[in-house]
Amino acid sequence: MKISNGVKTLKNIATQERPPIEERTTLVDALDKVLEKGAVVDGEIAIRVADVDLVFVGLKLLITSVSRAESLRSGQKNQDITNEDKEYMRILENEIKRAEENIPRIIDAGNPKKAEKGIAQLVLTLVKLIKDLMYREAKRRIKKGSLSEAEIQKLGLTFNALDKKIEEIRAIFGLEDEELNIDLGPLGKLM
Repeated sequence: MKISNGVKTLKNIATQERPPIEERTTLVDALDKVLEKGAVVDGEIAIRVADVDLVFVGLKLLITSVSRAESLRSGQKNQDITNEDKEYMRILENEIKRAEENIPRIIDAGNPKKAEKGIAQLVLTLVKLIKDLMYREAKRRIKKGSLSEAEIQKLGLTFNALDKKIEEIRAIFGLEDEELNIDLGPLGKLM
């Protein structure tokens, strides 16, 4: 096979039309599926210098969601709401209110530099990606019934507070929600 044929093949692959948005799988979808089903990595690495093994790394790794791990073993009993839980929820409610009050004031603050906006976009994209993965896992655990009422309330308030904080930071840097969904080229959109 000639190199030009390989390049032509790669070019054809790169220029193929992507499936419609409704049919695309995003990176969040793929990572969520890995967490939902679980993945096992078992590997060995030997680092050699001058054909002499100097470092050996043995790796055994299990990556899965808590709901999947619980289904593999008996789940924990639901707990009642404690005073500590109530205090945590009160703090989150106050944080949500503070963020809601700051957003309109921040929008009028002016435009930040492009470099700051780019860094903020990257950081917020990663935060939103992780939040979306954790949210999907929380929904699975709620659906499964493995969370107490206090845990469900705390999760709801935490995700609400995180959404408000993301909204607040987006306002500071003049970012739209769509700007946090980075295009990964052939892989499609991030979320």
